[in-house]
Amino acid sequence: MERMLVDTVLHSTAVTAGFEIGMLLRCARTGSGRHGRTVMEFSRQGAATRLTALLTGLSLDAHRDEYAAGGWHRYEVHRVMSTGLSDWPLSRAWAAAYERLCGSTGYQSTRQRQHRVELAEAAWRAAVLCGGTRRRGGPLAVRVSDPDLGLILVRAARVLDAPVSLRSVGGRHIVEVTTGRAEVTLRQLAAVPVAS
Repeated sequence: MERMLVDTVLHSTAVTAGFEIGMLLRCARTGSGRHGRTVMEFSRQGAATRLTALLTGLSLDAHRDEYAAGGWHRYEVHRVMSTGLSDWPLSRAWAAAYERLCGSTGYQSTRQRQHRVELAEAAWRAAVLCGGTRRRGGPLAVRVSDPDLGLILVRAARVLDAPVSLRSVGGRHIVEVTTGRAEVTLRQLAAVPVAS
């Protein structure tokens, strides 16, 4: 069971980092369970690099390695190892961020509105880094298996003034960004090149 320090209040930067970590794990469907947070594997180097940076930023131990897998069709697996994540209140950060981004509570102060923008950017950065993005041509589209992730991405796009559509195909949920300036902005969050 995840150990939570009841008397510790998570700062908004920790909530944002924890939320992005949760998004990376859920989009990649790796290490999101209670007992699977020691070793996390990604098919993309950028996702592993970002996760390592987030963990290090939270003062948690983290290191990466890569290995080749597969038979005839070899592919790289980018692995991040961190023993400290299982003791960090990731579930609490995720719940707080989810409520702040998707909840109906009004955000009045400038700082609260800025924090919501940071959460929205974190959601899209994680989704573009390790979600099932379209490989060739067309506007940016992210494929996720969890309907909650689709909802989060739609809500985050709304916060970022990025028009998107959501549709379900074969048990997957596809969030597609309308071509334009907003698409370029969302791709830039993860430094993903724009398709020509």
